[in-house]
Amino acid sequence: MSETFRVTESGQAAGRIRELVRRIAVEVFGATETEVPIPGFTVFTDRKLDDPLPGVRAALLMRSVSEAQLYDYARSARAAGRSWDEIGAVLGLPTGGVPVGEAAFDWLVCGRVPDPEREGIRSFRTPSAFWRCSTCGEQVTDDGPFESHPTDNETGHADSCARHRADLAAWAELTGWDE
Repeated sequence: MSETFRVTESGQAAGRIRELVRRIAVEVFGATETEVPIPGFTVFTDRKLDDPLPGVRAALLMRSVSEAQLYDYARSARAAGRSWDEIGAVLGLPTGGVPVGEAAFDWLVCGRVPDPEREGIRSFRTPSAFWRCSTCGEQVTDDGPFESHPTDNETGHADSCARHRADLAAWAELTGWDE
């Protein structure tokens, strides 16, 4: 699929989201709308909310739901074996000098935006994400990609979990240490 095609599809999807926000403003928050002629066109009109405040409410609702979905999809991606680095690359966050996976975890799980002025400064307690591993089926506590050893970042995998065993083997090969 070409980049141009994706950009066009993204623009169309954004238009559909804007239309949905407008419809929610009308249907849920009681806004009324007017048809406004588009300058230079005789046939086409645009819809405008008579009072934009219901539009603000609708957009805020959309943002809240989207943020919750973003967190849920990130947890699902982790459960499916994706790394915090992969998630961070998709998010395109400013990293403030920290690795992209750490920035993604900080933003999604801890609610912290990377800040170049505070590079390397973290609170003593980092919130955890919880997800069910798609390989072993166990509930995993994910403390983020901050430590070297996989067990210091994730706990709860079954001892026989192929995914966790592979992470441990990769760590041992990278460091030259025993698991």
